[in-house]
Amino acid sequence: MTEFEKMQQGMPYSPADPELTQFRYASRRLCQQFNSIDPADVDAHEMVITKLFAIRGKGVVVEAPFTCSYGMNVNVGNNVAFGPNCTIIDSGHVEIGNNVLIGPGVGIYTITQSLLPLEVLDGELEISLPIIIGNNVVIGGNSVIKAGVSIGAGVVIEAGSVVEGDIEPFSVVSGNPAVVVRRLR
Repeated sequence: MTEFEKMQQGMPYSPADPELTQFRYASRRLCQQFNSIDPADVDAHEMVITKLFAIRGKGVVVEAPFTCSYGMNVNVGNNVAFGPNCTIIDSGHVEIGNNVLIGPGVGIYTITQSLLPLEVLDGELEISLPIIIGNNVVIGGNSVIKAGVSIGAGVVIEAGSVVEGDIEPFSVVSGNPAVVVRRLR
């Protein structure tokens, strides 16, 4: 099994693998290109984002600077807006629904570190877990979404929150770790 296949299946893998390294270089080049485009050149932005993400819906707005690890593991729905300084570590699958607002400085991290000594000795230092973000979600600035999290529809994540576990639909969460502070329905 290749390191890429291990990464995709949530198994411990080595991020130093040459194939994975080349994938990350390609993504970095696209991000670098995107971040250097004139903000008024909407067509050039659209072209790079289309190349970067696996699936990109209509009405996707990404403000520079923006960074992601692979891009090919990110599916973005319709009417999604990313504020500046967002980072997606997409070693695992990232699914972003429709009508999602992602504030500035948000981090979406699908990786976690391997803690088993024999895996570390074998160089298998990371494990990727998917992140699912439902429809009509608002993620406040400087929030962090950690590996393996599923966020239900209609959720509001207040600024600066660290989301470590699943969030039920129509909840408002805040804090580190984020906890439900109220329900919207």
